[in-house]
Amino acid sequence: MCAEKPELAATGDVGRLKAATTVGPAKGTLMNSIIYLVGLVVVVLFILSLLGLR
Repeated sequence: MCAEKPELAATGDVGRLKAATTVGPAKGTLMNSIIYLVGLVVVVLFILSLLGLR
């Protein structure tokens, strides 16, 4: 009976790990996209300020 409980816990942990890895990269991709867009806006504003158009 004691041997069954660790097996169940192990399968539950694997399920949680799969869910975390499925959701994790999506969050990371979204965050990278936001950082990329903010950086792009900063670069464009910097170039416009150099040209005196801002």
